[in-house]
Amino acid sequence: MNIFEEILWSQFIKLDRISKLQLNEQVKEYNQYIYDLSLARQSWLNNQNKGPRRTTPTPPVEEGFLLQEDLFDLLQETGDKIIITT
Repeated sequence: MNIFEEILWSQFIKLDRISKLQLNEQVKEYNQYIYDLSLARQSWLNNQNKGPRRTTPTPPVEEGFLLQEDLFDLLQETGDKIIITT
């Protein structure tokens, strides 16, 4: 079974062992094929190498300064930190 190329219904019912079956049996076989294909794809995805874990420490968070999403300071044009005041 090639998990990257799904067989469409129109192609599936033309397979030798499937074309000889009654329609309800063909549907049952196709549903089982789709289910097995789904399991195989999920297994393949779960076992993929996700790459190295991020090991760089996040910078310390200082209260009162505006931070970017990566937790680094958002700076003004002068290079100074943007201070949050209430």
